[in-house]
Order: sequence, then structure tokens, then C-alpha cells
Amino acid sequence: MFLTIRRIVLIVAVVAVAGAIIVLPYISSLTATGLDRVTIELSDVKFEPVDEEQKSTQLDVVFHLTNPTDKTVTTSKIEYNLTADNTQLGDSFLSFEDIPPSGRPVILPSQSINLTSQFKITPSQSTETVFNKIANSPSDINWKVQGIARVESAVTLQDKRFSDEL
Repeated sequence: MFLTIRRIVLIVAVVAVAGAIIVLPYISSLTATGLDRVTIELSDVKFEPVDEEQKSTQLDVVFHLTNPTDKTVTTSKIEYNLTADNTQLGDSFLSFEDIPPSGRPVILPSQSINLTSQFKITPSQSTETVFNKIANSPSDINWKVQGIARVESAVTLQDKRFSDEL
């Protein structure tokens, strides 16, 4: 006899696994609704004193993340480019990828959090004017940031582009 109990169980198991593989992306798309509504804004750029030995400056770039959805979300990384008075200072990132999802910054439904990234700059010919302005009057600088943040919820993730000015 071709259909033994053992073969029937094996066929059912294979169909169940294949069905789960086919249905999982659909379930993921249902839980991802609203992740594109999470906003990332530039909240503040704080100046740390100049290191005279290395001639470098550290900036604390503060991002304000808002979750208007009814789901709890988190972020694993924020990659960004920082510009001061139309002078590109460079690229940097804030990463939580090496931290398990349960330990990453949580953005509860209808709430916001601030995340701070350290940005180190060294003066060069192209950034000398901005570097001096940062050292003397950082509040007069027009800051711009552009980047991508990875927003995650349960079993889904979405890369969200953002751009903001301060």
C-alpha cells in the first residue's frame, strides 16, 4: 500500500512547513502596518569642548523618534550624514545591532524617545571655518541631517529614510 500512516504524517508535516513559509511574509506585512509613520527628527546638536592634543571636537547628535502607531517599536541602527552651514562634516551611525532586541531602545505606542549619537570631527581645510564656528558660537550654526533608520516591530523591520534641519 502506497499511503501508509508514516507517509501521510510526513506529507502533512511537509505541507504544514511549506504553508508556514508561504504565509509568514503575509503575517509580517500585517504587523508592519504603520512603521512608515514613525518619525525621526534632529532634536539637538550639543558641543563638547575641543581636545587640544588631537585637535578634534565631539558633537552629541540627539535624535527624537516618535511612534504614532499602536504597536511597540524599536530601532537597531541609525545611519546619517551631518551637515553644518552647508558644509558636510561626514557620515556616522548609531547602532544597537549587537544588543538583543529586548535590550534595544523601546518606543512605546503614541510616545517618543531621544537617542544620542557621538559624532567626532577633526578640522581640515574644507571644515576649518565650520570648526572654528562650532568652537566659538555653536548656537549660530544651521544643522542638517539625512539618513536611514531601521525601525522594527515584532517580526518585521523597515528602513525609513529621514531628513531634518535644526
